[in-house]
Amino acid sequence: MQVRPSRLGTTYVELEYEALAGEQAMAWAAEGEEVARAHQLRAQGLARRAATTEVLLAEQELAVREANAAYLHAARVLLPYTRREPGAKWRYALCWPLLVLGDMSGVWAAAVSFGEVPAIALGQALASGVAAGCAGLVGSEVKALRLARGRARDPETLSDDERRYQRLFVGRDRGARLVGLAGLLSLVVMALLSVGIFILRASTEGTAAGAMFGCLAAATAMGSFLLGYASADEVADLLYAYQRRARSAERHFRRLGSASVLRRQAEAAEAARSLGVEHQARGLAATQRVEALAWRIQHNNAVVTGHGFAAGEAGGVIGRRRRQDGAQ
Repeated sequence: MQVRPSRLGTTYVELEYEALAGEQAMAWAAEGEEVARAHQLRAQGLARRAATTEVLLAEQELAVREANAAYLHAARVLLPYTRREPGAKWRYALCWPLLVLGDMSGVWAAAVSFGEVPAIALGQALASGVAAGCAGLVGSEVKALRLARGRARDPETLSDDERRYQRLFVGRDRGARLVGLAGLLSLVVMALLSVGIFILRASTEGTAAGAMFGCLAAATAMGSFLLGYASADEVADLLYAYQRRARSAERHFRRLGSASVLRRQAEAAEAARSLGVEHQARGLAATQRVEALAWRIQHNNAVVTGHGFAAGEAGGVIGRRRRQDGAQ
């Protein structure tokens, strides 16, 4: 073996392939920029919309936190004062239309039997059925008045948390006279409906049928009263409103978070970044390939460049060092 001649500097071949290696790095970087351009343009086009959505998302996140905090605070403070579970008013929403429908059916059938035009009879029956149902709505006001009196306390005895809901704990009257007036009007409505249906049924089907349907009309109004009384709970309704607000804020937050513009902008930006990294790596690999070819040419021309560097030279084998005793 012969080492590289000490008088031999950098050959033209080495300079040539060094330039070719630099060209490879720049060429692959340019190609990476070219293939990533479409994704970069799409990402930039979506940037404004994505930024707007992110601002709204941040605001909605704050709204979710506030709504959840308000609900948890209300539940912690007010839950001991509820008389039914929050959100259970669906029973009232389901049963009240059934009561109205039952009363309406009896009036409609009687009016048609009496000779009324069915379409007109339907409107009259619907009005009387709703009147019977509304006559019992005062039951919820009576229940609310009773619960309010049970919760009534001196404002000075309220805790800091309870003062946030002070209206639920102060005031003993809470419109008792107005509730009494509404109750009186409900009784009048119930009486008028019962008498009217009695007269209508008695004229077509006899006194017994008239009395029966009149009692059913009164029972409908009283059933509506009892239904309203059983389902009324101002505190539970307030807790349910807080809960619905929190759930609505969470749903809106999820919709914003899953907006397609954010996904498409992120996908385009990631595709552009990935393509840039890929072509940068390919450029480095191509550079190493060209450098390897330069070494191969020198290896194939050992008569000129030798078989390698002398031990210890900078261009020699990486990692080999002289030992302290001078041995290799």
